[in-house]
Amino acid sequence: MVRLTSLNTLRFKASVFSLLLVVAMCLFFILLGNGNLQSLLAKSREHRYLNFQFQISGLLQESRQELARLAELIALSERGRISSREELRQSLERQWPILQQSWDLHAVTIYDAGDRPPLGWGASHYRLNAEQVQRVLRGAQPLEQVRCAPTCVQALVVPMRARDGDYLLQLERPLTEQLRRFREMTGTDIGILSAVHQQPSPHAGGRYLAGLQREVLSLTSRERILPVLNRAAAEVSSLNGLQRVYALEQRQFDIRTMSVDVDPNGAQFVFIEDISSQMVHIDESLKLLLLFSVLGVLIFCAAVAGTLWRPIERLRRLAEALPLLTNGRFNDARQLIRPVRKSPGRYDELDVLDDTGLTVCDQLEDMNEMVTRKTAQLEQIAMHDSLTGLNNRFSLMEQLEFHLELARHQPDFLNERGYLFFIDLDDFKQVNDTLGHQGGDELLSVIARRLLSVMRCGDIVARLGGDEFCVFVRAIREPDAHRVLAEKLLNTVAQPVKINGNLVAVTMSVGVVAVENRDDTLESILQKADMAMYHAKRHGKNKYQLYSPSLPGLSVPDSSDVIPPLELVVSKPRG
Repeated sequence: MVRLTSLNTLRFKASVFSLLLVVAMCLFFILLGNGNLQSLLAKSREHRYLNFQFQISGLLQESRQELARLAELIALSERGRISSREELRQSLERQWPILQQSWDLHAVTIYDAGDRPPLGWGASHYRLNAEQVQRVLRGAQPLEQVRCAPTCVQALVVPMRARDGDYLLQLERPLTEQLRRFREMTGTDIGILSAVHQQPSPHAGGRYLAGLQREVLSLTSRERILPVLNRAAAEVSSLNGLQRVYALEQRQFDIRTMSVDVDPNGAQFVFIEDISSQMVHIDESLKLLLLFSVLGVLIFCAAVAGTLWRPIERLRRLAEALPLLTNGRFNDARQLIRPVRKSPGRYDELDVLDDTGLTVCDQLEDMNEMVTRKTAQLEQIAMHDSLTGLNNRFSLMEQLEFHLELARHQPDFLNERGYLFFIDLDDFKQVNDTLGHQGGDELLSVIARRLLSVMRCGDIVARLGGDEFCVFVRAIREPDAHRVLAEKLLNTVAQPVKINGNLVAVTMSVGVVAVENRDDTLESILQKADMAMYHAKRHGKNKYQLYSPSLPGLSVPDSSDVIPPLELVVSKPRG
């Protein structure tokens, strides 16, 4: 009875279920690991095969370039020009043994553009007919061919333009050096299989692969690799079946092929890579994976017995929730931190952490909202004038500097310019003396509203301080638009306004500067506008003046820019 009670406990059921689950998971991961290792091996084989193709193509291209340079050197005479066909023949008669030995040349052939027979040195494997000669001469491009009968040679035909007639120079060189360099670069053996032919050639010996009906023309490490090819050829009947892994004397080899030319029945490069170490590594990895799986089963059972799953899960949620608070994601954090449904007297350490996390979340959200509001208020105070609500000096400078930087990156064909209007009220001190500072402040607010009423949406109206204002207008295409706007500003501001029961009329002097030179600086623009404003004030007030480089020399106001001055009038309204 006691035994049955023990078998029916949740702890026993959970332990047995967990054990079975972990064993199944270990088996799954062992199989998955084996599949991944096999997949990695297959991908590695494909990657290596692509690398082999790239390497052999690069070696052939490098050999082609070397042959092209050698052809130019051979055809170049002592006078620094291309030798004639006769001169080249005489030169090769003397130098052919040296060229053959130094450059490992198989043959050199000279083809004439006419009907004269070709001249040759060595045993050529590749001869051009008359049509091919004419085609190469017309195209004026080198022609490359790789021929494998009975050995593989690379032939390059280079057209030569000589004074006494054009001709072709053909160089042939065996691919033995390229195969050797490939073996040194990749550590993989390489060979060349001949084209398909039914019967072996008389000199084939034991190199004919009957299953593939091909002959091994060249091969690195012949004593070690030729038995592998014979074994593989005995098991398959085509090249497609050849490309797989073969085992020989406890070694495993990966065999791949690559066509030498476009003909699938033509000669083939064959790559033989020893992958025994990789297979051994896979076997050792599986054994190690099995060992760690057994250890994992034991560790997992111990962890479940200690009932750590639930506390760890709660800590995980709390750890995920706390970083969300730094990003302002308070609702997401609340969803992770579940409310504690206990009385405070029954809290444990995890309950305290969850409850504290929720409290911190609420407090941080309130503080974030308060900081956002205060930041907006501070930005409003920092960028706007407290009396008129206009942009202040700092805001104007920032937007003007942004406009200058934007203009430097605009294309030259955009014929747009901006204008800066520097405004100073005429005799504003009399208003303060007559109506007091409160009346002066009220008048400044009225003037600010009037300036805003004249401007377009997007133009900038700023108060620099005291009775100084600035208006910045962007993207003006019409050349005289600044005159119309300046006169409109003067007329609008000059209208009388009622301040504390008094009718007040005030004028202003305006300095205008065109913002069109991309090399202008912020300081130079403000200096020009200030100079133009003082020029307008000295020559009658209640007018505007456009800045020009000759402005300091002006002594008589320009009649086109003058508006009859207005006087400061302070009067009591009638009855």
